[in-house]
Amino acid sequence: MLPAGGRVVVIGAGASGLVAVKTLAACGYAVTCLEANPTLGGAFVTKAYDDAQLVSSRFITPFSDFRMPPGTKDHPTLPEYVAYLEDYAVHFSLAPMIRFGCKVDRVVRTDVGYTVAFAGETISCGAVCVCSGLHNVASVPSLPGFTGTALHSSQYKAQSIFAGKRVLVVGCGETGLDMVHRAVLAPAIACTLLVRRGFVSVPAGGAGVGVPLDSMITNLFESSYVHPWLEWSRLRWVVTTHAIRLGFGLATGTRCGFNQWAGGFPPHQVKRGHHIINKSTKAMPYINQPIKRQSWLGRTLWAWADKWQCDGVQPPTGLDVDVVRGGIRCADGKTITFDDGTQAVYDLVLFATGYKQTFPFLRAQTASAADDLDDLLPNEHNICFTADPTLAYVGFVRPNVGAIPPMSEMQVFWWIERLRGHIASPTTPPRYRLLGGTSRTAAYACDYGLYMHELGSDIGAVPDVWCWLFKSWRTAVAYSMGQAYITFFRLDGPFADPSAVRISETELYAPVTNRAVASNVLFGGLAAIFGFLSLVCWVVERVLIWAVGVYAVLANHAHRHIVP
Repeated sequence: MLPAGGRVVVIGAGASGLVAVKTLAACGYAVTCLEANPTLGGAFVTKAYDDAQLVSSRFITPFSDFRMPPGTKDHPTLPEYVAYLEDYAVHFSLAPMIRFGCKVDRVVRTDVGYTVAFAGETISCGAVCVCSGLHNVASVPSLPGFTGTALHSSQYKAQSIFAGKRVLVVGCGETGLDMVHRAVLAPAIACTLLVRRGFVSVPAGGAGVGVPLDSMITNLFESSYVHPWLEWSRLRWVVTTHAIRLGFGLATGTRCGFNQWAGGFPPHQVKRGHHIINKSTKAMPYINQPIKRQSWLGRTLWAWADKWQCDGVQPPTGLDVDVVRGGIRCADGKTITFDDGTQAVYDLVLFATGYKQTFPFLRAQTASAADDLDDLLPNEHNICFTADPTLAYVGFVRPNVGAIPPMSEMQVFWWIERLRGHIASPTTPPRYRLLGGTSRTAAYACDYGLYMHELGSDIGAVPDVWCWLFKSWRTAVAYSMGQAYITFFRLDGPFADPSAVRISETELYAPVTNRAVASNVLFGGLAAIFGFLSLVCWVVERVLIWAVGVYAVLANHAHRHIVP
């Protein structure tokens, strides 16, 4: 453990690193932040590309006590978000604690803490907070025999590289669909999206329901005040899965995703709590076109969704985006053969295949079995290992619908309480893991609301709804009917802040009132139903406990009369 006043080295000055520096310093720790680049912002600067914007909203992305300026649009651009981070650093006077151009070479465990080596220097500290980011080491598949241009999405900066080219985009995450959309706009001659397993696509804008997608989730009886039996059954996920499929089907003609006629999981396999949602959807109209053209309903009734996703303009029909499932079997010159035996000629292959999770400066302590494998994340909420809680990993979880920066702030809160000795190592399996995904994503993919609430519960920071009903009914409504915004976890608990009430009553109350009335009726009805079911479970549990107690007393009484 590390008492206040101890030195902590934070590695990285991206969003996660900045909130770690600010929070640790506010709690009395001596903080030094080492950033390899000449500016703060991390991947939001080094991996930025043309016209990129956040897919998480202005409600969920900011930190708890420093919100985005009034008038910010729902999904800020990357330059706007970097400006927000710079303002955050100025507001909390973080600059004196950050050293730029200091790439960490090695972190070594010692008898009394750590020695961190960087740029020809070393620094000793009692704890290390790794905030080096998800997007550092590109994962680039090999493509022997291909004579065209092959590059990773991390190298992409402007859509002009696609102009006049036959383009293959490998990978169907948000970056992959961004690349497809830019290839269409360039314009490319032809474009193909290679999908291995499938994806679930839902617009970040919330499909015209008045608020962003990540504000269309509630807390009461969803992530809080839920009986453990209902949590274990995942009944709400099952029920809402069918409601989501029905809504998607009626509105857009397909139940694989919102207006997702191609690239989805096997028929109707959209399942709540199973997938990291792809919220970058501007490419979907062009992906849909070849299929929708074959259906009269697709061309007419459900054409509205394509137009809506193209900002109200009917998408041109000049360029179809083909979708191929599986992988690449081989390449010969510019001809690529796919797993299904089909072939096509491409001038440019762009790998939107993500990044490796590696910590080379820690390899001596947390080495993977092989260089091509991801380094392991810690067992305690992906924050720290039980064997050494003074080494923290912040910002490496991936939410299904949420944002990493506020999760990082919650992780820092939790870690500080762990360093203080106020909480122990978790002893029960986490309830926030997604049920789908690959063996790789299973290690870090989680349900945003459940993750925030489990950490909040550990440190005693989950709001007491019934108390807040009397203190500030708007705050109680905002929390109950709103998303798990980080500010809510500063209403109560060890990191309580007076500004949290003001923010909750105003900014975070607004998404509830701005939502469509039908949405609030639906959410309120679900809350009532599952609140009642939790109550029933609690009553049954009490009765069973009472019955077991009575049986034990009677058995003990009978035993006394039998034994002489």
